[in-house]
Parts: sequence; structure tokens; C-alpha cells
Amino acid sequence: MARKKKLDHHALMKATEGLLLEKGYNAFTFGLLAERLSVGRSTIYEYYPNKDELIIAYLHGFAYERVKESQDIMQIEDIQAKFREFIRVFLKYSHIQLVIKMLEQMEEKGAYSNKIQVVREVSKEIYSDSLLLIQQAKEAGMIKKEANTVFISYVIFNLIQIPNFRNQTEEERLEEIMDFILNGVSCK
Repeated sequence: MARKKKLDHHALMKATEGLLLEKGYNAFTFGLLAERLSVGRSTIYEYYPNKDELIIAYLHGFAYERVKESQDIMQIEDIQAKFREFIRVFLKYSHIQLVIKMLEQMEEKGAYSNKIQVVREVSKEIYSDSLLLIQQAKEAGMIKKEANTVFISYVIFNLIQIPNFRNQTEEERLEEIMDFILNGVSCK
């Protein structure tokens, strides 16, 4: 009898992410994932009983990794460098909106609500850090004090969603977003 192939957890999560981003939640299957990993479906079932359990594990890991990055960034002393790094991380993970959409699709099914709530709570930490960072930028005079903090946060998270049609480097996009947030489009 042939030995079953063991899966590297990191490779499993990376392949899960890639397939979710390419196919979306509804079209994601263990069959497609097994094909991508060059293993049998039964190998994946040894680790996760169904796709939702696997996707929740991926979303949970993704959220915790972003929280860790956010916490590290919040330790930076220089406010401009801190602001820049925060935007850089979220520009790098601009597919975060797709992750949120997947959570919503899973919630619609009514299953795994406790596990989904844990992922949502972790994600709130990142949002709280974004609000704190914007407030610090206001206090440092980088952003107008009267600007609405929540609105600025929404603007940032929506700016990173704009497709890179001009094929800019990550640094070029970062500079353009920073300029837009800090200076707007006014001629004043």
C-alpha cells in the first residue's frame, strides 16, 4: 500500500489562498486544491473535514498575521514612517476585501458562526490600529484635525483596492496613495 503524502501547512495555506483568489469561495473545491498540491483529495481530508473548516483556518491565520504586522508597525516611533508602513502592508494585501467577502458568504450559510466571529474580532484589532494611527497623524499635523477619522480609514482601505492598471511598482503606488491621503487633489 502506498504511503500518503504529507502536506506542509504553509504550502496548504498558500495554495488555498491562491485558489480562493483565482476561483472565489463558491468555486473552491478540495479537488482543485488537491490538483494544485499534487496530492489526493483524501490527503486534504486528513487535515480538514470540509472546505469551510479549511477556509476558516486560512482566514484565521491571515487575520492573525496582519494583526502581528499591524502591532509591529504601531511600535515605529516616526509617525510618517509608521503611516507609510501601515499603508504598505495593506497595499501588499489588497485582497483583504475578498477575504471579508468570503466571511460574509460563510455567514450566509449560517455555519461556523463562532469561528467566524473570532476572525472578525481579530480583524477589528487592525481596524482599531488604523483609527489610532490616523489620530496620531492628525496630532502630528500630517492630516487635518477636523477630518473624519473613520472616513479617512475607509478612503485608505478603498484606495488600495484600485487595480494597478498603470503597472506601477509597489513603491510608486505607495507614494501616490500617501500623496493623495496627505495632500488630496487640491491646488491650494
